[in-house]
Amino acid sequence: MLAPLAILAIAMPRPAAADPADARVLDAPTAWLPSAGAASATLGIDHRGDAMAIAGYGLGRIAELELGSDSDVRACTDCATRPVPLVLGRAAFRIGAPQDAWFRGMPAVVFGVRAAFAARGHGVHEPRTTDAYAVASRDLGVVRLHLGVDAISASVAGRRAAARLRPLAGLELHPPMYPRSSLLTDVTWQPTLEVERGPTLGWMFGIGVRYQAFSWASVELAVRARQGEELGASTVMVRINATVKPH
Repeated sequence: MLAPLAILAIAMPRPAAADPADARVLDAPTAWLPSAGAASATLGIDHRGDAMAIAGYGLGRIAELELGSDSDVRACTDCATRPVPLVLGRAAFRIGAPQDAWFRGMPAVVFGVRAAFAARGHGVHEPRTTDAYAVASRDLGVVRLHLGVDAISASVAGRRAAARLRPLAGLELHPPMYPRSSLLTDVTWQPTLEVERGPTLGWMFGIGVRYQAFSWASVELAVRARQGEELGASTVMVRINATVKPH
C-alpha cells in the first residue's frame, strides 16, 4: 500500500519555488517581484562620492513601487569636457508574473515604467528622462538569465529626443562551491543630456560580485564602464541591499 502512495506523492505537482528577490542585476532590471508587503532598500556609493538610494515595496507579488535617487544619467553644458553625473530623483512601478505562472518553463516577466521627478546639479535646465521596459528572467540554478528591451526618452533645455528602443541583458552566475557568492554582469543604456545638441544614448556595461551576508542583506562590489569613456574612467561602486518580509 505504501508503494502506490509514494508514486502518487512523486507524481503530484508541487508549488513553484519562490522567485529571487533582487529587482536588478547591477543596473539591468530583473523580472523578480517581491512578496506582498515586503520592503526593500538599496544604498550605494562610488569612488567619486556619488551616492544612490532606492526603496521598494511589494504589492501582492504581482507589482512593486520604487522611489529613489541616483546619478546614473550624465549631463553637460559644454560637452568638450567629460559629462558629469546628474542627481535625479526617480519613481517607478513594475507589474508582472513569476516563473511557471501560466505554463511550465515560463520565465518570470515584468513590465516597468520609471520617470524622473527632480534633478539637481551643474546648471542643466529642465532635465527629464523616462523609460518603459519589458524583461524576462529565468532561474536555471547555477545561472540566472535576464533579457529585455527598454524604450528611453529624454529631454534637456527644451530639446527632446523621441523614445528609442535598446536591448537589456543580465547574467548571474552562482558557483555551487560558493553558495553565498554570485558573479554579475549586465548591459543597460543611459542618456547623456547635452544642452547644445540634445539628449544622446550610450551603453553602460557592469561587472561585479554579490555576497549574501545574511538571509535579508547582501553586499555588492562592481565596476561600470560607459560608451565614450576610457577604461580608466570606469566607476567602482559598493552597494548594500536589504529586504524585510512580513511575518
